[in-house]
Amino acid sequence: AVMLAPEGRTEDGFETHFATNYLGHFLLTRLLLDSLVHSGKDGSCSRVISISSSAHYAADARLQDLLS
Repeated sequence: AVMLAPEGRTEDGFETHFATNYLGHFLLTRLLLDSLVHSGKDGSCSRVISISSSAHYAADARLQDLLS
């Protein structure tokens, strides 16, 4: 993950923070999907678990402000 890096864009035009912290996880999952599907055994499945930090709790943002 990246945080407080200079603003930049990917080759596809996505903002660097968004591409690294969000889109990268989805791409990695997609690239591993076939391996995950075939590695499961009868009665058990592979799974992907995504976790995130609690850094958003430190922000002084109000949901109502974001919706208006």
